[in-house]
Amino acid sequence: MNSGFHVGVKDILVSGGPTLVGLILLSIYSIALIWERYRFYDRATQGLDGFLDKVRKTLDSGNLSEAVSLGRAHKGLAGEVVVTSLVGPSNRDERKRSAQRAADRAVSQLQRRIALLGTIASTAPFIGLFGTVVGVMRAFKDLAGAAGAGPGVVAVGISEALVCTATGLFVAIPAVFAYNYFNSRSSRFSEEMGWISEEILEALSSEKAHR
Repeated sequence: MNSGFHVGVKDILVSGGPTLVGLILLSIYSIALIWERYRFYDRATQGLDGFLDKVRKTLDSGNLSEAVSLGRAHKGLAGEVVVTSLVGPSNRDERKRSAQRAADRAVSQLQRRIALLGTIASTAPFIGLFGTVVGVMRAFKDLAGAAGAGPGVVAVGISEALVCTATGLFVAIPAVFAYNYFNSRSSRFSEEMGWISEEILEALSSEKAHR
């Protein structure tokens, strides 16, 4: 039974040809990339909501030095944005641009290599379809060369060729979910950084007005 299974897998790999091997390698790369990005997001945005809540409380109390300390102690990407908003240039517009640049740098780190997932998600099904078309053409060629052979010959070839299409979808579906998930998280992070920067700038303006 095990011998038959190994033979079957070998036949499928052979029938899929280089296309199937390429899809398998692409699947391994995609899974590794998803795992790496997930771990990075987990570290970069860990404790984000709690950190922003603490910063907002210090802003409400007027303790801006404490907010700076919180930002410098925070290990995630939001810390740099908060510190830049608090200790940037004295001019409000310049400080706002400085904070926006810090936020853009943070978002850029979050979105690094995410476009690759989008590319994998969009191209993998077509690669699989290409492998299937090539396999079907090979199956009909084998049928034409087998005198007196029944439809079972081409049926086996086509069923093996369809493995390329199934593999292409297997690669693409997780990549689509991961691409949308990471983009959603980075967009939310960007929005949060925009809001907290505005709140910090408003708090600084209010402090200056009361002096």
